[in-house]
Amino acid sequence: MRTRAGYLVLVLLTAACTVSVDETGATTTSTTPATTQAPPAVNLTGDANDPTCLQGDRPFSSSGVISAFGGSSGDAAQVSGIRTGLEADCERVVVDLLTAAGAPAGSVGLVGVDYDAAIGVVRITLPPAITRTAVADLRLDGELADRAFVVRTLAGNLALDIHIAAGAAVALRAFEVTSPSRIVVDLRPDDEADSTIGAAFGTDVVVTGPAAGSGGVPLVISGYIRSAAPVIEARLHDNREADPIAIEPVDVAQSDDAWSEFEVTFYDPPRGSVDLHIGGDESGLWLGIDNGPRQLLGGEDA
Repeated sequence: MRTRAGYLVLVLLTAACTVSVDETGATTTSTTPATTQAPPAVNLTGDANDPTCLQGDRPFSSSGVISAFGGSSGDAAQVSGIRTGLEADCERVVVDLLTAAGAPAGSVGLVGVDYDAAIGVVRITLPPAITRTAVADLRLDGELADRAFVVRTLAGNLALDIHIAAGAAVALRAFEVTSPSRIVVDLRPDDEADSTIGAAFGTDVVVTGPAAGSGGVPLVISGYIRSAAPVIEARLHDNREADPIAIEPVDVAQSDDAWSEFEVTFYDPPRGSVDLHIGGDESGLWLGIDNGPRQLLGGEDA
């Protein structure tokens, strides 16, 4: 794994509704003004010879529920930035938080973190008090942490999904640090963990389920999307040049600052090899389905 000492600040917030590009080419969308500089790197107690993201005695886990932390109340009201630190043996993702007034948050409400090891998605479920984000998505460009998406879920709250690079096998831990309050996720390689399949990414749609080989009847497609239209379509085709043989509407909750989670169900999908298109007519994502389905993820941009 490549070595980068310290922290690379991937997000420096600017005025409302601007787009910034850092030196690595990662693009972030800012929707709220910033009043503070990004906080310094997070330090933990532990062996000073270890990388920061391995210090301390907090355990790592390779699947399922990772941790829950925070309090019954907190003053964090918005996500202000996402930063990564890449070191020789591990990677760290830091989520910066602000109050509703734009000051550094002192505490965060209840946060839950779980890891879908098959697809390779770390989901940070944020408390209801966090209602805004200055970052919609980000290329993390780590060897473990590949991308991040802030998602408005079907339940209406915000969540942050960290996508692990396809083929990587990781263990992770997650916790809050204070003064100011930040959410920290540490990742390290784990030779005993299963390798991830990876989600399927298009320009304006991400499909996170079902995993390859786990589809069936009914066929349930899940993920998130960015679209100005309140409803788009999921279509099944005999091939990409043919007319659709099954169409289902996909409701898109409108969100100016985040991706919108979706779920669409084909209750009686055609058997055999078909192609799925989901997204707008001029964009979206094509995915191959075999026998309703047997291979869903691993598609390509339309």
